[in-house]
Amino acid sequence: MKKKFSSVLTLLLALAVQLAFAQDKTISGTVIDDSGLPLPGTTILVKGTSSGTAADFDGKYSIKANEGATLVFSFVGYLTKEVTVGVSNMVNVTMKEDSQALEEVIVTGQGSGIQRRKLSTTVDVLSEKEIDRLPATQIDQLLQSTTPSAQIRLSSGQPGTASIIRTRGPISANSSSTPVIIVDGVRVDNLNSNPDRGIGTGGADVSALADIPTESIERIEYIKGGAATTLYGADAANGVIQIITKKGKTGVARVFFESRLGVISATKDYLKYKRTSEAIFEPGIIQQYKIGINGGSEKITYNFGGSLYKDDSYNDLNEQIRRSFSFGFGAQITDKFKYQGSFSYVGFDSNLDFNANTSFSRFSAFEGGGRGNLDELSEAEWIEERDRARKIGSLVDVSSVTNRITASNKFIYDFNESFQANATVGIDTRSTVQEENDTNALLIAIDSEPEGTTDQASFIRVLRNSFIVTADLNFTHRAEINDFSFVTILGGQFFRTTDRQTRVVGSGGVDGTKSINTFPTITASDFILENANYGLYFLENVGVYNVAFLEFGGRLDKNTSAGDNTSALFLPKMGVTYNISDHDFYKRSNLHNIVSNIKLRANYGEATNFAEPFSQDKTFGLESFLGAPAFRFDQPGNKDLISETVKTTEFGFELGFLNNRFNISATRYKAITEDALFTPTQPPSSGLLNQVQNIGEIENTGWEFALKTNILQTENHNLNISASYNTNDNLVKSTGGAAPFIVGGFNVVGSWVEEGKSLGYLRGTVAAPNGDGTYTFTPNSVLGKTFAPNFGSFGLNYTWKDFNFFTTGDYQFGGKSIELSFLLRHRRKVDNTGIPEDLVGTTSPFDYVNYFTFDSDFVKIRNIGVSYNFGDKLKIFTNVSFGITVTNPFNWVAGSFDPETTGSGIGNQNGFSSGGFAFGTESPPRTFISSLKFQF
Repeated sequence: MKKKFSSVLTLLLALAVQLAFAQDKTISGTVIDDSGLPLPGTTILVKGTSSGTAADFDGKYSIKANEGATLVFSFVGYLTKEVTVGVSNMVNVTMKEDSQALEEVIVTGQGSGIQRRKLSTTVDVLSEKEIDRLPATQIDQLLQSTTPSAQIRLSSGQPGTASIIRTRGPISANSSSTPVIIVDGVRVDNLNSNPDRGIGTGGADVSALADIPTESIERIEYIKGGAATTLYGADAANGVIQIITKKGKTGVARVFFESRLGVISATKDYLKYKRTSEAIFEPGIIQQYKIGINGGSEKITYNFGGSLYKDDSYNDLNEQIRRSFSFGFGAQITDKFKYQGSFSYVGFDSNLDFNANTSFSRFSAFEGGGRGNLDELSEAEWIEERDRARKIGSLVDVSSVTNRITASNKFIYDFNESFQANATVGIDTRSTVQEENDTNALLIAIDSEPEGTTDQASFIRVLRNSFIVTADLNFTHRAEINDFSFVTILGGQFFRTTDRQTRVVGSGGVDGTKSINTFPTITASDFILENANYGLYFLENVGVYNVAFLEFGGRLDKNTSAGDNTSALFLPKMGVTYNISDHDFYKRSNLHNIVSNIKLRANYGEATNFAEPFSQDKTFGLESFLGAPAFRFDQPGNKDLISETVKTTEFGFELGFLNNRFNISATRYKAITEDALFTPTQPPSSGLLNQVQNIGEIENTGWEFALKTNILQTENHNLNISASYNTNDNLVKSTGGAAPFIVGGFNVVGSWVEEGKSLGYLRGTVAAPNGDGTYTFTPNSVLGKTFAPNFGSFGLNYTWKDFNFFTTGDYQFGGKSIELSFLLRHRRKVDNTGIPEDLVGTTSPFDYVNYFTFDSDFVKIRNIGVSYNFGDKLKIFTNVSFGITVTNPFNWVAGSFDPETTGSGIGNQNGFSSGGFAFGTESPPRTFISSLKFQF
């Protein structure tokens, strides 16, 4: 009996010891890189379980695991490392760089991407870290001063304002210069002007770019040049902005909450009268709250982000509220089948003020002399004017409400390690309601109607619905044969865009209603655009000894806006890249330590801009005459109409010095727009209406230089400086014999197209003194280029331990602008500054427009920011960070006005945007924003 009891006791003791060893214990340690620097955010997982954690900002971690369990350490750009838990509770890990993972991959079309070193084209990239630190809520604001070779000019300070975006000069007189925008492989509405039926507030218009969500963006690629955009097909000649959203990362769930609070104030630098500010401007409050969660396992990853933004602007009227949330998802369904999906919603509400070219605008009336010389008014007279303006502001009722949904589904199937299929299908739907309520009280306040008027109110409602569907299927094959590598992409794409607008106007009404049914007179108009595009594309990238790469490909493109007599267009591309510094003999040489990277590249490619849908058709107008239908000829039609084609040749080099701490790139380009779409004015004697035709040719040539340097790199200090300089020479080579025609501005002083001149150049009458008190007046004279031919950007980023400071800015010079506000003041006899006395009052100011034309040179600091990471000092959080950012803090301009804003030339839907007219429009405001971010 004793022996049996002893045996049982022995078994129990052995079992207890085994259980004791099998219990979880706490493993802790530090994760560093080869340089001994911590790697915050490193994911640590217990293999075969869902248990995991992430290293903090000092690279430290803590996790529970059994002895004998395997810990898996992973970090982007580093080799995954597995460590078996032993007796010790301390596990320190040094991560090794993954040279292949560190090679940046660019999505060059709709395929799975190609490493940057293999490409012959240049792509500007904005990383997740750069995006998160900027306070911008619009895509164009994010890219402003952060993309080396792009000019991005916001047209006003109004909420959601449209912008002029251009790179490598103006290539078309028929369409906007706004690039194609793609979110996770899906085209989205990029209307960057007033809709055709839209409400005319005077010049500053709401842009579709304002409601593309920015909260969950992982990466932005700005792709330019014909060879880079060929695979994107129709209307990609202006470039492509490609947005990749977050889909989550493997590891324990990481949650953050961020609160931003700040002040928004008007930019008063350019005011003629300081009293304008007193009457209209008042500082506002900015509030933004963001929340997000990111994580996943080896099979499923996820990312969710939500944001609520509100500001009451810099004046007594504007307000905007933006609600958005996005969801990204990735799933490894089988070993070969993978799914990636994203979904986003944005609700954007704003109130707008009248501006620029309308008699309803308070700002334009003050700055344009419509209310006299404000400086000469007595205090009593000024108080009356001020109170009048404030009363008008309280009565202005112009609103815009937008709801937008974007969804993308991508299916990836790996047949084997070298052959992959990608299928993408998605939609972008955007619905906007604009309303303008011009009450009797408002009409009386602006002196448009006499006191006592009760039946002249009007109400406008505009509905716009945009719907885009995208579908793409492509196959990527990778192979290596001896010293040769091959990447082959073959695919097809379809996208369809629909734009439907309805405008309803009620007039002769009473105050107190926004129901169209209550107005005695009701009129309506509509607008429809539908367009489908079909494309087949291929790309072949051949590597030789992994140092030289030849790429060639093309796209066969068919668009429904082409004429009946046309066939599909073939758009070829080809390029070569030679990475001299990747040769083994070069890496072994002493020169490699000095000149670390030498890359030569050259390419040729073609891309298109297609005509507006239905512009190839012969149409008629149906109107009412004496109560019966009446027909008239409208558009003549053009069965031979095709897309205009931009053929680009470029070559350049990239140099890296001292282990790539100093990097310089240079590109020379030449772009020829053939079959350019021009709409010349028909002479009245012809009896014909205007018709778009393929009769023009436009040439753009220039240089692009970019510098990126790591001036200082130690354990505690890091200093990076970047700068760019770009040139552009634009010329209309041919107008097909057509006479000069206007594309923006006004007939007496406008933006014109003429053979031998810059596209959209400023034209007007010039007065030249003869020295005897008389003047020679030369009509139709060249006043200058609206597009500044020299421009660039600069930035600085400094880190000291957990402290960070950054600033970004941009500049331009060589262009011209007409200060129409000054011209109006002079015409109203309140401002003769700089005008010769012997000209004043002798003739119309439009006969000496040169005295109102000035250089549009500027240098602007766009952002200045500081931040500090407190780490896990508050134990419940893995990190707490605090930051302060200021936007538009400093400006230096050649003239007395803001050359960036424009009150003309951006109002027509997808029309040519020239800028060059400073006219009664507020500048983008200054903001002072503090942020507090908690991560756990």
